[in-house]
Amino acid sequence: MRNLYLFVLPLSALSAAAVTLDVARLPAPSFADREASGDAVLPDATNRMDNLRTFRLEMTFEATPSNNVQVAFGRDNRPADGALAAEETDFIIGWECGEWVIRPQGLRERYAFPAAVTNGAHTLTAATRVSATGVCQPPTFKDGNVAFAFPGLALSPFPGWLKPDLWTHLRVTVRGVSAANENVSAKFLPDGARIIIR
Repeated sequence: MRNLYLFVLPLSALSAAAVTLDVARLPAPSFADREASGDAVLPDATNRMDNLRTFRLEMTFEATPSNNVQVAFGRDNRPADGALAAEETDFIIGWECGEWVIRPQGLRERYAFPAAVTNGAHTLTAATRVSATGVCQPPTFKDGNVAFAFPGLALSPFPGWLKPDLWTHLRVTVRGVSAANENVSAKFLPDGARIIIR
């Protein structure tokens, strides 16, 4: 069984109900498939959802046609051991060998959008607006500055697995021969939340 790396995340208050998480870069992989993973605890839902108006996810990293950089969100409760197992994962989003992918809860479905360019620095942005009454609007996705949609992914009614208030943990996973040079930072602000992978 592979070892999981647990990172301690410093939390710093930016203002009322605002926190920032910085995740240390994943260690050098020690497996033949060059996989490395790290789990992180999200701030308490009460703190990160207070006055939340936008959830924004950004992934920036060095992409190749053969590497993978993914973030999983979910609830660590079967058992609560500080790591997200497949059955605890609400969804995975990221880069897989030249495509942006999203895999909903259960991980049986896979939706993909091919990137126009498969080498070099890439940025995925996913944003969800949250109303004053806590109602989530369908997310938008961008590859750099170009908007796109995952073909076949139903977003109305809003999928429960995409609701930010349900998650307790995130898990970053990278695979591939070339270093992804990823950095992960999560910002939860009264007017937004951001996850950044560089």
